[in-house]
This record gives sequence, C-alpha cells and structure tokens, in this order.
Amino acid sequence: MAVEEVLNRFSNTTNNAIQGKSNSLFSAFENRFHKVMCDPTKRSIPLDLNHEQLEALYNRITPAIETSIFAEMEHVMTAIRTSFDAVIDRNHEKIQLKTYMSNDKDFENFITHVVTNYQSLQEQRINILIVHNKPYQRFEDNLFGETFVGENGFEKAYQLHNELIQAFHNRYHDLLFEGTMLNTDEKIEVKVIEPIVQRYDIKIRQIAKGGENG
Repeated sequence: MAVEEVLNRFSNTTNNAIQGKSNSLFSAFENRFHKVMCDPTKRSIPLDLNHEQLEALYNRITPAIETSIFAEMEHVMTAIRTSFDAVIDRNHEKIQLKTYMSNDKDFENFITHVVTNYQSLQEQRINILIVHNKPYQRFEDNLFGETFVGENGFEKAYQLHNELIQAFHNRYHDLLFEGTMLNTDEKIEVKVIEPIVQRYDIKIRQIAKGGENG
C-alpha cells in the first residue's frame, strides 16, 4: 500500500472521529436545551428554536467555553434562560416572541446576548455593588434627604428610586445585546451604575428647580 494512501486513510479516520465527537457534543447540548427550555412543566413560555437556530447558537457559544460543553452545560443553560427572559421582558406577547426569533437580526441580537451573558457577571451583582458605590450613595442621600422629600414628598422619591434600579437592569441588558461583556465589578460600575446615576442626578436637580414635573 502506497504511503500516500495510508496517510489519506489515517486522515479520513481522524476527521471522522473528530466529526463524530462534534456531533455527540452538539447532540448533548440539543438534548439538554430541550429539557431545560422546551418542557412546558418547567417553562410557562418555551423557547422554540429549530435545528439550524440551535446549531447557530451552539457554534457561537462554544468558542467562549474554556473547558468543555459538558463541564459548562448548566452555566450555558442559565445564560440561555436568562437571555430569553430578557427578551420576554421586552416582548410580552407570545406572537411577538415568535416573530422576534424568526427575524434574522433579532435572533442575532439574542445570540449575542447569550454569549456576552455567559461571559459576564450575573445581573444580581448590580444590587451588591450599589451598596458601596459612592456616586449611588450620594444620589440616594440627596434623593431621600430632607430637601427633596420635603419639597416633593417621599412617594415621589421612592418612585424615582424604583425607576433608577430598573434603569440599571435595563442598561445591563442593553449592553449585553450590543455585545459588551460585563465580566468585572469595575465594568458594571463604570458602564452600568454610574452613567445611570448621573442621568437621574440631573433629573432630580431639574425637578428641584421646577424644570420637570416628573
């Protein structure tokens, strides 16, 4: 047997083995996805993706995995679940969700969110960081201080505070949809918390001056 033929056979065998392993990894991902995201007993709104969409999602998320899909399977599923929940928050009607996932640009945005979500600190980190964030603490002192509450009432201050907290979470997801990783405390503080605090600080100053009725 010629050396070239032996090498070709070895190459084909190796390629087949790699392809088989790749198919096995994707099948494991696909099966877990259906159990986590499509089971009506676990999800009130299932995430219905076709085979091609699942492959696109898998092919985008796997390069971000440093170990293996098996080791990171639950972390990946958490990223998919929370990304889908973010989409639901913006598209309350089921018919809109179906339209969203069938739109190429919207589906690409969803995949981008999943990948950056997987690589980022969890959204709940915001609630921990604001406790010690100085710009936020100064804002809170001003918002619930005697001057603002005395002139506008505690109810108004409380309403603005709730809006501020929601704005933090909206900003977090906006950045993930854009492809911005938030994988450190500093990034969350600089890109999420402080710009929103600055915006609301201007807002309460306008209210105090009578430039906005709220």
